[in-house]
Amino acid sequence: MNMERWILVGIIAISILAIFLFVPRKKAREAWVLFLSLQIITWPAGLLAVEWKMIDYPIQLFSFANEFNRSSFTFEFFLFPVTAIIFSLYFPKKFRKIGTFFYYFLFAGFFTCLEVIIERHTELVDYQSWHGSYTLISVMVTLFINHTYYNWFKKELKGTEI
Repeated sequence: MNMERWILVGIIAISILAIFLFVPRKKAREAWVLFLSLQIITWPAGLLAVEWKMIDYPIQLFSFANEFNRSSFTFEFFLFPVTAIIFSLYFPKKFRKIGTFFYYFLFAGFFTCLEVIIERHTELVDYQSWHGSYTLISVMVTLFINHTYYNWFKKELKGTEI
């Protein structure tokens, strides 16, 4: 197994560890809602970016599946959803608009910096017509959509048992 695949395995292991460390047991169901609802957004968006030749993922953890799904399994189905879980579960309720913007920017910036570093130093990500700023904006928008859905979901369940 080459270094890139070890990086992918490490990202998955860190994502799983983060779930156990940062998701309280009583919020597990909410975490599942966040995890799955984010994948509804990231899967088609990732496929479109790859099909439109904006970004490429030359090395995959499951290389045999690359002919069917060329988006990044590790980033779109593990790292980003886990980041969204932590983002929404710990979202500060009393921030002003500028504080809320910086909270979004902090999480999107973390994700973007990680992707840019990986793109520059490994063969896991290859920007073709993509740019790191696209990642920053798309992650912020995706976190906003997912968090808005999460708030709606919680509001709809008030007074009922999950």
